Amino acid sequence: MALQEQVPVINFSLGKGDWIVKRARSYGGKVIATVVTEKHAISAEKIGVDALLVTGHEAAAHGGEVTSLVLIPAIRKVSSLPIIAAGGFGTGQGLVAALALGADAIAMGSRLALTRESPVHHITKDMICQRGVGDTIYSSNFDGLWCRVMDTPTARKLTRKPLSLLTAGWRALGMAHRMKLPLGKTVLGGLLTQPQNLRQLAQFGAATESIRLAIEDGNHQRGVQLIGQVQGLLDDIPTVNELFQRLLSEARTTRDHLPA
Repeated sequence: MALQEQVPVINFSLGKGDWIVKRARSYGGKVIATVVTEKHAISAEKIGVDALLVTGHEAAAHGGEVTSLVLIPAIRKVSSLPIIAAGGFGTGQGLVAALALGADAIAMGSRLALTRESPVHHITKDMICQRGVGDTIYSSNFDGLWCRVMDTPTARKLTRKPLSLLTAGWRALGMAHRMKLPLGKTVLGGLLTQPQNLRQLAQFGAATESIRLAIEDGNHQRGVQLIGQVQGLLDDIPTVNELFQRLLSEARTTRDHLPA
């Protein structure tokens, strides 16, 4: 769909994206690959992506095993592509640190989630403000991949053990129904195209509704919020404009106070 609509910049992860690069190039689009290892970065550069979103362990959702402090310079060693650093960034000080490590920019998913323009529910925003850097859970039991979420009673319950294939499949079908997808085609497509990954697909589908409930409805009795460790540095809800003005001011002040 993104390619059909000729979206100018597309970010992909968790798969081989050479076909995305080829089709985006045909209309002048740019492609960013999310990577969590040097191997991923090298492969992404070979297929012609325009930049790398380097995601450290601190990040919300699917960060890698290595922290941003080590991962950014490690990937800078093996790639000449522009690097957008993600995982632990939300302040001007973090921006300066990322640039010092070899990045060209930062991504701030958790910080931008906590802005006035963000569609995240106000209940969830208030919860983010109250959480510390250690109040997250990093588990492979939520959606089948190692994933960082806000530490809540519901999240603890849902990450205690992996979903059975039957339960995950049932929840995934419910989400497909909610999205008005043809159920028979959805199930058959999974069986025919990725039978070996059917459990993973089912877990993704099951997790989608939990994520929606937390983001859109502020429902944390059933929902789970993806969030990074940087949540512990966030305690207000500015506008996006106020946030970026503050971030640039913090970055300049931090840079000016560094030893010559």
